[in-house]
Amino acid sequence: MRVTADDVARAAGVSRAMVSRAFTDGASISVAKRTHVRAVAEELGYHPNLIARGLTGSRTGLVAVVVGAVARPYEAWLLEHLGQAVRKTGSWPLLIQVGPDDEVDSALENALAYQVDGAIVAAGSVSKRLAERCKSVGVPVVLVGRILNDESADSVCCDNRQGMAEIVDFLVARGRRKIAWIGGTADTFSNLERFAGLKIGLAAQGLEIFDIRQGDYSLDSGLAQGLALLTSPQLPDAIVCGNDAMAMGVVDAARRLKIAVPDQLSIVGFDDIPAAAWDPYLLTTSRNPVQETVDAALELLVSRIADDTQPFRSVRLAAKLVVRSSA
Repeated sequence: MRVTADDVARAAGVSRAMVSRAFTDGASISVAKRTHVRAVAEELGYHPNLIARGLTGSRTGLVAVVVGAVARPYEAWLLEHLGQAVRKTGSWPLLIQVGPDDEVDSALENALAYQVDGAIVAAGSVSKRLAERCKSVGVPVVLVGRILNDESADSVCCDNRQGMAEIVDFLVARGRRKIAWIGGTADTFSNLERFAGLKIGLAAQGLEIFDIRQGDYSLDSGLAQGLALLTSPQLPDAIVCGNDAMAMGVVDAARRLKIAVPDQLSIVGFDDIPAAAWDPYLLTTSRNPVQETVDAALELLVSRIADDTQPFRSVRLAAKLVVRSSA
């Protein structure tokens, strides 16, 4: 049977309110009394109900972390850093995973029932209506990987267009002119921005995209689209992918077809996940700075919890070209 605060109160010979104060930071209670109550609670195996604490207006120490497909390398890497960063603030992450067809709004609505202190959304987008509802109940939201044009939430995002412009300049400087694109999931923020950045970068060089294919950010889709591109009548001399996983698939496709990389074909990804540096790939890519992204997201969240009246902020972090032997 679950041990309650009433059980602790009876065993410790104090009131139930005293038990509550013993587990509330800053509450009015002597050190000796707090130590006594907590010792009795530990002996009984009692743990305070964070949800009930939230109903009284106190902080629960829970931060909702909304993520997408954690099986994908970048998302898993980001989640690992997010979880560690939330713990360093003294809070606990409440993981909420959403699928491709799930509404982030509905997932976040459910998180509000757990009386979370805030939310970090690293999948999909949040409607202005829900952002305003979160603000009205004192739950700040920080978006990772996208920027809201209506400025209804704080956000942090890699400068996707700048990263793509550097990739184009790098490839053109190496004599590449027939540059093809394999995009990720069509309507995602990162795909739209990276594709736009590629087009702008090519236009600045007097070039157009040589060919366009659509993947879904997975290695398998990169392999499939890479095989299609590399068996077509007109071959590209460079393939730029919307993320590293697809670029790794293209490397596998080139290896199957015995196309020399980078002598005959340059292959470039985006994100610089740990696997990009593995020997089978040694992928040239644009680094999407995960640790800096997480640090900025937590700084925005903590700042918003402390002062909900400040203007919303959007942080853009510079991408960095990382040159390896695939291009």
